[in-house]
Amino acid sequence: MPVSLKALLPAVWLGLLAGCASTPTAEPAPRLHHLVVVWLKQPGDAQLRNQYIQASQPLAKLPGVLAYDVGTPATIQRAHASKALDDSYDVAVSAVYESPQAFAVFLQDPEYQRIAKEVLRPLVDKYKVYDFVE
Repeated sequence: MPVSLKALLPAVWLGLLAGCASTPTAEPAPRLHHLVVVWLKQPGDAQLRNQYIQASQPLAKLPGVLAYDVGTPATIQRAHASKALDDSYDVAVSAVYESPQAFAVFLQDPEYQRIAKEVLRPLVDKYKVYDFVE
């Protein structure tokens, strides 16, 4: 018994609609931004600033790191002084990680722990950390 095209149309339509339905995908984890502002034990010492910068560079290559920038206060001429501007620090680090979980793994990395403990922290008087997610 032949099936009419009209009878098949609802079944074909349902099949097409089911094929167009998308399965929900998980949202990617937000990237974590990590900003560290550092005051050295010998404030303003250009050699120590450079030592800190050079010693921290290998951290940029660790897993989970998307971007890693480190530098000294920018000298910018402003039209008006601002109480909000703080250039009293020696070095700042700005890093971006794939996710908060990637940052947690980074903190446990033996190379990070070695560099932080043996090389960087002995140079540091104090530091502030600011973390945020996108």
